[in-house]
Amino acid sequence: MNLLVDYHIHTNHSIDGEMTIDEACIKAINLGIKEIAFTDHIDLDWPDPEFDFDTIDLEKYFTDIEKNKTKYKGQLKIKAGIEIGLQPHVLNETAKIIEDYPFDFVIGSVHIIQRMDPYRGKYYIGKTKEEIYRLYYEETLRLIEDFSHFDVLGHIGYIKRYSPLPYKKEDELLHLDLIDEIFKVLIKKGKGIEVNTSGYRHISNCPMPPLELIMRYRELGGNIITLGSDSHKLDDFGFGLKSGLETIMQAGFDQITTFSNRKPYFHRIRKKE
Repeated sequence: MNLLVDYHIHTNHSIDGEMTIDEACIKAINLGIKEIAFTDHIDLDWPDPEFDFDTIDLEKYFTDIEKNKTKYKGQLKIKAGIEIGLQPHVLNETAKIIEDYPFDFVIGSVHIIQRMDPYRGKYYIGKTKEEIYRLYYEETLRLIEDFSHFDVLGHIGYIKRYSPLPYKKEDELLHLDLIDEIFKVLIKKGKGIEVNTSGYRHISNCPMPPLELIMRYRELGGNIITLGSDSHKLDDFGFGLKSGLETIMQAGFDQITTFSNRKPYFHRIRKKE
């Protein structure tokens, strides 16, 4: 049986999370998930005053995780992770947080482009689809070149999630030259990608990134790959993980990655006979 994990989970320690750590652990056990990583948000200097992604009580967060590690010992492996939002002007401050706390796993994600939050829609105004994607990938490339305090790059292709323009499958393959450069930087730095199954809950009905880009990452030499639901509420916890794992195998991978103390561990996976 393949190891089923969820390495992208948000709880009520994040401003946008609705479930408790205990609730997530119970559901993981009920779903047969063997290992999870909590990855609540830190996005310093978020431009939208309605959301305070800067603030998380990390002492309370770690205490809650440790309490549940003890409670569910022998039933579930629990890792303390974080999802950090990357912006050019807060990289040093973000790095200090990562250095100061004993995270097992760090997702680096691009949520803000040119000080605009795509969730609000302003980012898309006056831009063609080509520009929407190009600016996102250019910003991502610059950030991962300048920053190394993360383990995997989160939800590649995130920009499609809130786009008001009609979605087409070929949108995923815009700017393959930039995507290749992103993958090459990640591989050179010993970083990985995640297969984010929240895409199955949105218009594209495929993970982020899609199969074609996962295959390209592998072709270029990538080997670190995690799997996560990017859930913020209990109903979405674990959603699409089995499909995501099938996609990873379809892309040619025979292993999946977990982390402990920021060190990757590889677990063999195989297709059913």
